[in-house]
Amino acid sequence: MKKYIFLMLIIIFITGCGREKSFICTSNIKNDSLNYELNAKYQVFYKGSYVTKINKVEKYISKEKDILKYFENSKVLEYDNSNDIYGGFNYEVKKGREYVEIKTTVDMKTSDIEKMAKNGYIDKDFVVSNKFLTTGAKYLYESMGAICE
Repeated sequence: MKKYIFLMLIIIFITGCGREKSFICTSNIKNDSLNYELNAKYQVFYKGSYVTKINKVEKYISKEKDILKYFENSKVLEYDNSNDIYGGFNYEVKKGREYVEIKTTVDMKTSDIEKMAKNGYIDKDFVVSNKFLTTGAKYLYESMGAICE
């Protein structure tokens, strides 16, 4: 009976440690001089010490249509180029009367992490064997003013 319980604890420990987990970083920026607000949420999925996927939701709010169009165009261009260069980027744009929301998924398992680091898209100090460390993702978002939980 003791062997059975011990074996079950080992199985639970091994399978529990191998599951994907996540943390969330949020950012709320209000720029009165340019008349917009950004509400962003970044959910970072990881297994062990390495990021597997990032889900981003970036909502730009403004009463000025030109500002919303600028953010829509610049983000679409950024994510299209990133997907062409690194792979793994998928996004969807949702527009409202006074906002534009871009939902993006970055599949870090299919992205070229080494190339991202080489080009400065992510910090090379947080890349190991073409994998991005979770500490690097936290550093990236916190350096942009986000709060990570």
